[in-house]
Amino acid sequence: MKSLFGLVTSVAMMSCVSLSAQGFELYEEKFYAGGGLAFNSFDSGGYDGALGYQFFAGYDLSDDVQIVDKVGLSTELGYANSGNFKIKKCPAGFICDNSLGGLWVNAVFDYAIDGKVSAIGRAGFDFGEDDGLMLGIGAGYKIDNKLSARVEYVIRDHYSSMQANVVYDF
Repeated sequence: MKSLFGLVTSVAMMSCVSLSAQGFELYEEKFYAGGGLAFNSFDSGGYDGALGYQFFAGYDLSDDVQIVDKVGLSTELGYANSGNFKIKKCPAGFICDNSLGGLWVNAVFDYAIDGKVSAIGRAGFDFGEDDGLMLGIGAGYKIDNKLSARVEYVIRDHYSSMQANVVYDF
């Protein structure tokens, strides 16, 4: 876990150093933003699924950090809210809705399968009400030069989600 935290922290620091050393204007096209919906399931059982949302901003490090041919690397900072999980059998007089939300930071790996389709993997940390490790896998589809769509399965400590996101490249 410490080595993963070190990787995510190092990637975030490299992006900040790169921006300040070269000037923001030169790297504006490396930024992207996105958001979408997620169907979430609470891992402890006894709860119905919840419809939540997330939004995020990212910075593409692919030109600065070469991992392997066709593999891109980005950092993302985002916010997710799980929506309200409703307990299936709620005793009278109790509040039985549960919602988790908060900030997260991830390193995102993107493997280009062809010109439009890519495989996505993510690893990082959630700093919200579901503190801890965050991992995900999915696929992306480039709609045009600026717009793409992603479908991902993301696991956190207490809940997991199937997400559909739209991403805009600046």
